Parts: sequence; structure tokens; C-alpha cells
Amino acid sequence: MSLTRVTVRPLYTGLRVRNLDRSLRFYRSLGFCLTIRMQTPIGEFVQLEHPRGRFAIELNQFRPGTKAYEPYRKGSELDHFGFWVDNVDAWVRRLCRVKGKVKIPPYDTALVIPPRPWFHGRCAFVADPDGVWIELMGPRRGLAKRKSSTRGNRPRSS
Repeated sequence: MSLTRVTVRPLYTGLRVRNLDRSLRFYRSLGFCLTIRMQTPIGEFVQLEHPRGRFAIELNQFRPGTKAYEPYRKGSELDHFGFWVDNVDAWVRRLCRVKGKVKIPPYDTALVIPPRPWFHGRCAFVADPDGVWIELMGPRRGLAKRKSSTRGNRPRSS
């Protein structure tokens, strides 16, 4: 598959915060609306969207001892950028060829993707050459291939 014609769409910016409630109040005062708040195995996050544009922010407060946690220090507020791609595994390989470093290898999961809260897909994290994390989200393995091979054909009934 050629990666020159694949889809990449920016989705949101993730920020690392020390106090989730305080940050939530701040961004809501700018007009952002809460779309989801959730506990995860690595901490808690909220997703906010602005009604005047398709811009979303994810606020993350990670628990000590988890893979995503690092002691908070000024300058580490930018947590990651989230991108939708059509093939997570292929994009991980592509980014590694340009000096990206896999932080969390591809895995299947339930994802929170603006503007719809849930999507069952594939996810991975790759750091850019300066260490900024990039989250890649997309369909589960084989789904894109199955879609293209059945394009124009009606699905069979079971």
C-alpha cells in the first residue's frame, strides 16, 4: 500500500495537567464544552470541544507509576497530538523511518475520537525526534483492506 495517498487528519491536542478540575474550569471559561470525562488504568482525562470550530482538547492527569506518567515540570504541558490515519501499523513504520520512536506499540482498543465519543479501533503512540508524543488512531488491522477489496460490492447476508 502506498502511503502517499493515505488519509491523515488532525483530531485534537492533548495537554498534561496537574489539577484536572482547575484546568477544566479554565478551558470551559473559554467556551469549551465537556464531551467526556473518564477514568482509565493510567489516570483520568476529559475531552473538550469548542462549539465555534472543530477543535478539541484532551486534558490528561496521569497516575504515578504508569507508562504515561512523568513528574510534572514547566514545559511538559503538551502531552500529545492525536491523528486519525487509515492504517496505524503502516504509519508507525513510516514515522520510525524518519526517526520517530515507538512509545506504545499498536494495539486494538475502544477509542475516544472527536466528535463521536467511542470507536473500536487501533491505536499507537510514536514520539517525534524531539520527544513529543503522537497518537495514531484508525481502523483495526485488515479493516481498510477488506473495505477496499469489497468496494462497489454489496455485502453478503449471512
